[in-house]
Amino acid sequence: MGITKNFADDVIKSAVSAFKKRVDDATLFMLQSLGEDLVKYARDSHNYTDRTGNLTNSIGYVVVHKSQIVYSGISTNMPLAQKGAFDTAMAMANRLKDEWALIIVAGMNYAAYVEAKGYNVILPAELRAKSDFPAAIQTLTAKVKAKAVELFGK
Repeated sequence: MGITKNFADDVIKSAVSAFKKRVDDATLFMLQSLGEDLVKYARDSHNYTDRTGNLTNSIGYVVVHKSQIVYSGISTNMPLAQKGAFDTAMAMANRLKDEWALIIVAGMNYAAYVEAKGYNVILPAELRAKSDFPAAIQTLTAKVKAKAVELFGK
C-alpha cells in the first residue's frame, strides 16, 4: 500500500507560479513606492539655485526586471530630459541580468556637472536609498517567507 495523490499533476506547479507572480507584483509595488519617495526626497533636498526648474523636474526613476524597464517614474512633460533619463536608465538596465533594480536618474545632461561642483542633485536620494532599501527588502522578505510557510508549509 502506498500513497496515492488525489489532485492533478499541475496543481503544485500552478500554485508555485501564482505565488511567484504575487512576489513579483509585491516587489514591483515596493520598488515603485521607494522610487517615488526617493525622487521626492532628491527634489526637496537640492541645494543649487533652481532657476528654470528643469534639473529638479528631470529627476525620476525606473524599475528594472531582467534588464527590462517594467515601470517608469520619469516625467513625460520634458521631452529632452525624458530622453536623457531613459537613455541613462537603459544603459544601466542593460548591465543587469536577472535582477530587480531601482534606478534613479537626473535627465538633464548637466546634472553630473552640477553635482561635481558640490551641489546635491540625486546624491541625497542615493544616500537615503542605502538605508531605506535594505529595510524595505527585509520587510518584503519577511512577508514573503511568512506567506510561503502559510501556503506551502515549512
